[in-house]
Amino acid sequence: MALRGLAAFAFVLAALLDFRDTIHLLVWFFSIYVFFDGAYALTVAAGHSPGSTLNRIAIAFKGVIGILAGIVAISLFLQGGSMTTILLTVFVWVALAGVIEGVWVFKMVKNKELLLIVGSGAYLALAVALQFMFAVAPSEGTAVYNWIIIGFSAAFGLGMLIMSWLLRRAMMA
Repeated sequence: MALRGLAAFAFVLAALLDFRDTIHLLVWFFSIYVFFDGAYALTVAAGHSPGSTLNRIAIAFKGVIGILAGIVAISLFLQGGSMTTILLTVFVWVALAGVIEGVWVFKMVKNKELLLIVGSGAYLALAVALQFMFAVAPSEGTAVYNWIIIGFSAAFGLGMLIMSWLLRRAMMA
């Protein structure tokens, strides 16, 4: 999780340095990330690690949707798909993967109140970003999309680092 948070911050930095190419950076960062994350999840699900069958199915599902989301994002981008469709692909993956990981982390962490605050904040950020994107962005141009992407990525990175820290504390306790 901490690596995901750091990768999100690396994307934010790259997007701020090359603001006009934020969408291109998003598609490539996202696709590379979900391919590796999906392959890792499928490897874990297929391995002999202890855990319930339901956990392994959830991990495999997360792996499959990650790889599919990466393929869809690259395909849409290369075929000239709209920014809204590409961003919706990213946000759907974030929501589905977030639910799966959130349930797992929730089962592992003892301080559930703090975890609920972090998780609720992440989903609130997603909801606000989607509402803002569909309400304002089509009439304001691509700069609005770029700021939404950068802001959400920074929030996602921070959320991943906090959840990683909470999980580490729970495992050490």
